[in-house]
Amino acid sequence: MSKGKDQYNVSTVQEADNISCSIRSMMLPCRDGVRLHTVIYFPVNMPAKAPVILRRSPYCHKNIIEPPDGWALKNGVVSIMQSCRGTAWSEGVFDPAERDSEKKDVEDLFLWLRKQDWFDGRCVMAGASYPGWLQWCAARSGFPELVGTAPRVAPLYSCTGSVIPGGGVRLSFSLSWMLTMHYRCHFGWNDIPNLEEKGIFRHLPVIEADRQSGYGRLAPFRKFLSKAEQPGRHLGIVAGDFKSCRVPAYIVGGWFDLFKTETVESFRLMQAHAKTANARKFTRLTVGPWGHGGLLNPDLFGEHCNYADTGVEDRTMRHLGGLLKDPDRDPLPSEPKVRYYSLSENQWHTADCWPPEKVRETAWFLHSGGNANSLTGDGRLTARKPGREQPDVYVSNPDDPVLSNNGGHALLGCYDRTPQQKRSDVLIYTSPVFRCPLAVAGAVRLRFTASASTPDTDFVATLTDVLPDGRAMFLTTGMIRARFRNSLDREEFLEKGKLYEFEIDLSHIAVTFLPGHAMRLEICGQHFPQYDRNANTGGRLLHDTRLEKSVHTIFHDEAHPAELILPVLDPAP
Repeated sequence: MSKGKDQYNVSTVQEADNISCSIRSMMLPCRDGVRLHTVIYFPVNMPAKAPVILRRSPYCHKNIIEPPDGWALKNGVVSIMQSCRGTAWSEGVFDPAERDSEKKDVEDLFLWLRKQDWFDGRCVMAGASYPGWLQWCAARSGFPELVGTAPRVAPLYSCTGSVIPGGGVRLSFSLSWMLTMHYRCHFGWNDIPNLEEKGIFRHLPVIEADRQSGYGRLAPFRKFLSKAEQPGRHLGIVAGDFKSCRVPAYIVGGWFDLFKTETVESFRLMQAHAKTANARKFTRLTVGPWGHGGLLNPDLFGEHCNYADTGVEDRTMRHLGGLLKDPDRDPLPSEPKVRYYSLSENQWHTADCWPPEKVRETAWFLHSGGNANSLTGDGRLTARKPGREQPDVYVSNPDDPVLSNNGGHALLGCYDRTPQQKRSDVLIYTSPVFRCPLAVAGAVRLRFTASASTPDTDFVATLTDVLPDGRAMFLTTGMIRARFRNSLDREEFLEKGKLYEFEIDLSHIAVTFLPGHAMRLEICGQHFPQYDRNANTGGRLLHDTRLEKSVHTIFHDEAHPAELILPVLDPAP
């Protein structure tokens, strides 16, 4: 056994699939003196020097040692698991709003790794969700020892602050994750309070949710939420991170994951701005019909449409293993740059970029006789430009909000939106039934003119696929906070009754509207609890205690056309 290994206590563990390894457990010091619990798993009969697969996570338990990476042990690779500061046995405070903290901690780990005489100089990283975000932190550090990453359903900005594009707050996630993490860090993983049952999502002011949960004033929680008060500063810093990325990534996400926008944008930013040619050329993207934890709707997409059965696990390991052997060779030379699943037709497609090259933006226009309210209204969606038409009016009442995921925190994936579309405070615009397929792949946008009766308010747009049996299946959504309509860097309030132009980014999607189906657009004032409720008062965000109704008027006439911009994929010749 080498000198580098002898400095730690050694034990042996039998891994789940019958692989033995040696374990070292240590408290690795960081530059500020905080020590992070780090477990190293050495494969049996490893050579004198070996590469490393690293996983950093805030989700390790304090009463067990997490199992090693089976793939690593089988392939003679050292597996390292490190708990983030403030979690499990690691010292310090878990404070994800301090975005550079994780970068510094992984830099300190790399500096330690360089000194180990058993390390051959090459390391890869893997992990999903926050551990995926930690890979982007490591890639930003620029350490040459890191040769590859595999972030899955990984945020770029949502694990460091509550704000989303459009200027709103990712409410139920921010409250649930931050308050649950506080409980885990201080009280363990048993008997975690159900914030949804306790009514925390509806509590006002939002910033006091920590006290309402019985924890007192929590600085990390309030720092995380308060990023919504300066959305431009928080969201705008992300693009620059990729200029430091030197290593290829195998990026995986889902169309029904909260972080799908960040998944797709990370790939686009890698292709456009990564520091090295290898990082730009070897990076891959796969987006499937998944939520944050995998397949949500087996009844729609099939029980075998999961990560393993669709080849994601195999390609991830080939990507990482190939880079460990030779970082200068494409580890997946026969694989396309992009694999994406087209919803409704339930087919996988490939492309060299995102959106695919043959996409063209096509406008569909909103029409009605002034009564598009609910499914019983007269709202239509066609390719014909509007003429003289009456606007549509509805009352946005944050005290009785339009619901996301049928009112729950848990993501439902591709679910029926019909219950919400029956409400009179939801405008509904439906296309004619399609006779030929219409393939959409890319970012969807809505441009429109509107007025409101309050100094601030939200507009939310949701796209659904109407099946022949009448179900309206959720595809994608987006919002705009009126005070940030022109810039996320400054607030501009509305004058009552004055007309303003808005644009909503509904994010990325791939769907084929099949013959017999129709396309439907919803417009309303909330998407709760996924997004926070705008109080409509113009008061300080997160601090409102009073909710006010707002009258919204949506125009769609010749002078003010309302356009749904679709990225339509030209059919193959």
